Amino acid sequence: MEREPILRILTDMVGTSAELDIVLNGDHEPIELRNVTEVEPLHSSHGIKIATRSNTIWIDASHVSAMWQARMDGS
Repeated sequence: MEREPILRILTDMVGTSAELDIVLNGDHEPIELRNVTEVEPLHSSHGIKIATRSNTIWIDASHVSAMWQARMDGS
């Protein structure tokens, strides 16, 4: 998957209650991202740093095979 669509979605999530499920190649269980506080593209062509209230996550967007917005809490 290309990095730009993921960056746009994650950037729009900053400071909201939006949640995003991401499936990585080789893993059938989605990883849920929520409480996103910061998103930063890395120097590599597909790297993304994602900071949440409880974790810092580095992903390579080329390994994302699917993603979808789960829900908006408190709406």
